[in-house]
Amino acid sequence: MATISISAPGASGFLYNNASGKARLCVSAETPEFDTEILRNWRDEGFDVIYVQYDGNGREYIARLKSVKEGLGVGENYAVLAFGDAASFCLDYYLKPTNASRLCALVAYYPTNIPDTRSRYPPSVRILSHLAGNTVDVTTIPTVVGLQGKKRRTTRQINPGMGTGERLNIGHTAYTYEYVQPGFAEHDLDEYDRLACDLAFSRSLAVLRKGFNKDMDLEERWEEHLEAKFFAMNLSDTMEPYVNHLNPAVTYTPTVSGGIGQHALRRFYEQSFLRALPPSMRLRLVSRTVGADRVVDELHAAFQHTQEVPWMLPGVPPTEKQVEIMLVSIVSLRAGRLYSEHVYWDQASVLVQVGLLDPKLVPQGVQGVDRLPVVGRESARRILEENPEAEGRDYHNRLIRRARAKQKGKGGATPSVEESGNEFFKNEAEKPLQDGQGKGKAVQRESPQHGPDQPLEEGQNGQDGQNGQEGQDVAQTPSKGSATVEDANDHE
Repeated sequence: MATISISAPGASGFLYNNASGKARLCVSAETPEFDTEILRNWRDEGFDVIYVQYDGNGREYIARLKSVKEGLGVGENYAVLAFGDAASFCLDYYLKPTNASRLCALVAYYPTNIPDTRSRYPPSVRILSHLAGNTVDVTTIPTVVGLQGKKRRTTRQINPGMGTGERLNIGHTAYTYEYVQPGFAEHDLDEYDRLACDLAFSRSLAVLRKGFNKDMDLEERWEEHLEAKFFAMNLSDTMEPYVNHLNPAVTYTPTVSGGIGQHALRRFYEQSFLRALPPSMRLRLVSRTVGADRVVDELHAAFQHTQEVPWMLPGVPPTEKQVEIMLVSIVSLRAGRLYSEHVYWDQASVLVQVGLLDPKLVPQGVQGVDRLPVVGRESARRILEENPEAEGRDYHNRLIRRARAKQKGKGGATPSVEESGNEFFKNEAEKPLQDGQGKGKAVQRESPQHGPDQPLEEGQNGQDGQNGQEGQDVAQTPSKGSATVEDANDHE
């Protein structure tokens, strides 16, 4: 049997297991040699990877698929990740329950042929198909009065699936990838498409984890990074969670700050981030979503602009203005380590709040617009409010109502409609946050006046749980003046 076994011991990723610890993944395609990066990526995720070639000989291929189960112990299963014609064969072969014995998941990349969309797989097997291209063949078996006829193979158009995710309803979970061609997930082919490949990888990883009944804790690694980056301000600890076998990347999209690769990220954090956090900054987590390989945070950030903040306001000297903004961070992990992070916020709102953007100043030559459709900190305040409408604070649709009133007035004054921008909700937005709203973690925290001398660690019992102020950690952390930024001499 022509197989290539890539063992998992020593891999930096998670160890998937069911029962004794084996998580066997059979990768299959038509070529004698396959994309080594794909094999390495799945190995780094902790799988015991075996490559099996599909050469068109059905009987020999079935024997190879059966041999994948050899050596599995009681309660152990395996999964199949197949490409092209191999994916087509596996989708048909594993329809039969007896063939799917001990199979927990099947992921098919751009199969050339799929079974009848009315077919149903054994409930113990998780099935996922990634379809690409314009057409796919469908095999159907006509039935007349309970008798099955001969198999028929027809070519059908691949139409976009539902929504932006393009999910299809074909009897099992399937997605279309409209703007790419078969081969989009293989790094050594001209058809390779990074965005589609990464999206399909995330979906495949989720199915395989469910198949092996393993949920991984991605939050711990991410929280370690956040603690080092925002609160301890330690360069080595900030960089430690990043991947080593791939080029990690961070992009703060409104200012295109960040970097790609270990050296660029280390330089960015050391020179433009760790020493550039306003002492007054407080962060409060509003929501967190954890997926198979990523964590999405929605954060409320509030600070006084008392120093230059290169990653948010590069080249802007301190304005002493108060800023409140919502940050959205989308971090992707590979093999249990940070791979990429995309951070978003409303830069126009920040510029309004620091006085660099006046909504009344419309560029010359623009007709029919008397104000820019931007707002200040009230957008962040709306997210913090539990139910602002019940309290008589009408945040929503003010800019829309103003625009419509202006259109009805044909350019005339609209005195009954509230202004926007700096004047928009001025009385409320300029007020400091109340105690309940202002909860959050300060990037520079003072030691508690009457707290314990040592941090309250797991397994220790605090004597007085009310010593620290609400919203602050009891554990002491270094202030900005005493925080260490290590490896500062690392330059390109």
